[in-house]
Amino acid sequence: MQQAFKQLLHQPTVRKHLSLFVIGFTLGVLVFGFVNFEQVQDIAPTILSGLLGVFLVYLTVYSNTPLNRFFPWKKWTGIRLLLGILWNSISGGFLIFLSVWGYSLTQGKRVITKAMENDMPVKLGILLFCGALIYNVFYFAFYSYNQYTQEQLQTLRSQRKQSELQLAALKSQLSPHFLFNCMNSLSALFQSDIEKAESFIRAMAKSYQYILEQYSSSLITVKEELEFVHSYGFLLKTRFGEGFQLKVALEAEHLESKIPPLTLQILVENALKHNTVSSTDPVTVSIRANGKELQVTNNKIPKTAHPPSTGIGLRNIAARYAILSKSRIQITDAKEFTVILPLLS
Repeated sequence: MQQAFKQLLHQPTVRKHLSLFVIGFTLGVLVFGFVNFEQVQDIAPTILSGLLGVFLVYLTVYSNTPLNRFFPWKKWTGIRLLLGILWNSISGGFLIFLSVWGYSLTQGKRVITKAMENDMPVKLGILLFCGALIYNVFYFAFYSYNQYTQEQLQTLRSQRKQSELQLAALKSQLSPHFLFNCMNSLSALFQSDIEKAESFIRAMAKSYQYILEQYSSSLITVKEELEFVHSYGFLLKTRFGEGFQLKVALEAEHLESKIPPLTLQILVENALKHNTVSSTDPVTVSIRANGKELQVTNNKIPKTAHPPSTGIGLRNIAARYAILSKSRIQITDAKEFTVILPLLS
């Protein structure tokens, strides 16, 4: 029994309400001793004043939720502080008036008369205002600190998630399968076209340099991403010949906008991964702008025997956009496969 009681006291909710009750009851008794509107030390009024203090504390604490919802501290700091003081003072005064009036119904009008003689309304008004002022100032300080720590924690979580997503994108681009295909293409070029083999090596080195340098960045300009895509496209053109076509139609204003790194490369890679590549019916990827969005489209030539897509690349892009912006990517899978990427500043 004793162990169960200790466990009950260690529960956060129980400890919270027990603390509120003790604080409220103590303040109620102390205030009663200060105003002492009956000028007698009677146990019944003292207990009732303590219980009234509990109600006042609960009213003060739980009235913060609607005030915070309609008047957030971050946006309406001064107004929220003023409203908190006024609301706690007025609502507390009204609750005390109702309590004294109800108590006077059982004890007679002499309670009200003596209260007025002892200047109880003035004393209580001063106490309520000072209490509301002190409470709201301290509440603002603790609330601000709590919000700050939550924002810092959320920032750290977002940075960690962003790093995990970027590392996943990096791993997919450094896959042994891609490197093996590049080496095969390079081996064939050394036997047929030395000059093109040298260009292939430079493009391959530039691609891997970009991947290693930019994977840790949250955002990169469209211009820098396109430079990488063109190098990557050269590798693909070398492997697939006329089976792959890349068309880019962007204005200078769009090139300075930003997107997450490796975004366009993943979409180009997906287009080749999920479609049949042939010189007679090439896979064509087009990148163009539409207002403040990039539109990446590829034609569909589905492979006859191919496992269903896992969607890892698209989920990676969508997750990074969700961290960096409220804008979301849009995917349309119809006659053509289209992904719309919001341009970020």
